[in-house]
Amino acid sequence: MIILIGGFLVSMIPAFAMYFWLKTKGGATDPVGFKQSCREALKNGLLSTLVVLPISALFAFILNRFGMTRESSLLGAFLHTFLVLAFAEELAKSLMLRKTLKKAEYNYTWLDMIALMVIVAIGFEVLESVVYAVGSGPIHMIVRGVTLMHGGYGFIEGWFYGKAAYTGKKWYAVIGFLICVILHGAYDFGLSSQFEAAVGENYAFLSVSLALLALILFVWMIIFFAKKKKPQYTEPVFADKE
Repeated sequence: MIILIGGFLVSMIPAFAMYFWLKTKGGATDPVGFKQSCREALKNGLLSTLVVLPISALFAFILNRFGMTRESSLLGAFLHTFLVLAFAEELAKSLMLRKTLKKAEYNYTWLDMIALMVIVAIGFEVLESVVYAVGSGPIHMIVRGVTLMHGGYGFIEGWFYGKAAYTGKKWYAVIGFLICVILHGAYDFGLSSQFEAAVGENYAFLSVSLALLALILFVWMIIFFAKKKKPQYTEPVFADKE
């Protein structure tokens, strides 16, 4: 039990370290307002785990009505993974980013939007990790924590949401959302028992590759926030926002 608790606590270090670090990377127009939004984003990220429940339940109900349960077939597992899990979770996080930005009372920037989306994702991942800790081993928990999968997807989605706001082209937000759903769904489906049964002996290689991809995305995110930003990332997205 002590080892499990220790593994869980270690797995939480990247998430909270990233949260406190991100609070120092934004706020070019209003540092105080940005930090307030960071706290709001973390709270909304935690709450997004509740928002996802009715969305997931609706998709699960529809799939079950058509006999497409997770255990029925490989297709059923695929649809369950992409709709009940990936789509529902990314939608919940996206809605919570919108909620966070709506409450912001300062001229936030493109960089702020990216950071806030990552923080929303971190909040979601923290509570999700608590659930996954039940029945998981310490190594599995640490791998989940180090790769910070949801944070990486939040980085992609936040970048595209910021691009949509900066350019006024809303379809960028749709593209970012779909990319995250595809990556998220592929990650979950690739680690499922149904996929393992389908690919057989190649499963170990594929599962390790998916974990490495999540880790690469995490490193890419860190490099992005560490580098000096172009003016377009630190200028107000909406100049007339009060």
